[in-house]
Amino acid sequence: MIEIQISRVMPELLKRQIERLEIAIDLSTDWLEIQYLISELDQLKALYDEAEIDAA
Repeated sequence: MIEIQISRVMPELLKRQIERLEIAIDLSTDWLEIQYLISELDQLKALYDEAEIDAA
């Protein structure tokens, strides 16, 4: 039961984190920070895709 609740909440949390990272990338002026944020964004998108597949 707890696993089902986590699988429903996880994609929403990941989606919010992805949105925040996209905003941070848009606002950043430091090239190195942007590269780091893009790397994190790619990792979160991969997790989000996995969470969606597991939920289906």
